Amino acid sequence: MSYRASKYIDFDTGTVKIAPMDLKKTLAASLNDDQKLDLFECRVDVWTLGVAVALLNEIDNGKKGSIWQHAAYGLLTISFTYFEMIGKTLNPNSATSGTASEDFNVGFCDVYPKFQPANGCHRPKLPVPPGSPQGTGALVNNDANYLEVCEYRDRIRNGLYHLGYTKSGLWIHNDSGCTEDFEKKTETDPANAALTIEKYRVNPHRLIRTIVDHFPGFIHRIKTTPALKTKFLQFFDQFLTA
Repeated sequence: MSYRASKYIDFDTGTVKIAPMDLKKTLAASLNDDQKLDLFECRVDVWTLGVAVALLNEIDNGKKGSIWQHAAYGLLTISFTYFEMIGKTLNPNSATSGTASEDFNVGFCDVYPKFQPANGCHRPKLPVPPGSPQGTGALVNNDANYLEVCEYRDRIRNGLYHLGYTKSGLWIHNDSGCTEDFEKKTETDPANAALTIEKYRVNPHRLIRTIVDHFPGFIHRIKTTPALKTKFLQFFDQFLTA
């Protein structure tokens, strides 16, 4: 199945049409708002999504015994930067520090709406309603969807970035009969039939196609939604000006 079209790369062949550094050379030293968005789109399509697609192709086409059959960790490491990155724009509460987990959750749930918390909160504690008595503490966020997203963030993102290895309870697979990028399954514990274990499963082969398809819609929303464009420009100026 062919990938979507891009101004900057042919995902199917891996041919780069316009490299980010070459695009930047054509722009003025002081970028206007639209140029900032174009440069960002080019960087993500070429340097993140393009690399992820190329890596996935090597995995799919690798010969038995090839290192490419063991490259799924590398694929997840690259692709999992996507959620926090877009969350920096989508999360109105995003800040230069202290909001990484919330940013990730917001971005992840934008790509996978089925995981959106019913209470709309992506933080570990629910906000205290205005006018609450002084000293009123926030309630722990026990929304089932919120907690499941936190498990994927911790077992994959935190495991890979902090430990160099996914945390226990995470299964990387490419089961042909699976129709979900992420799914949680409860199964009998093979070590003790009287107990059950929870498996948090991720299919990076499906995941890559999902985020490649998601990105153009994200760019379109920035262009057509003033509040998102303002937040994106703040994100770009704070982090991406180099």
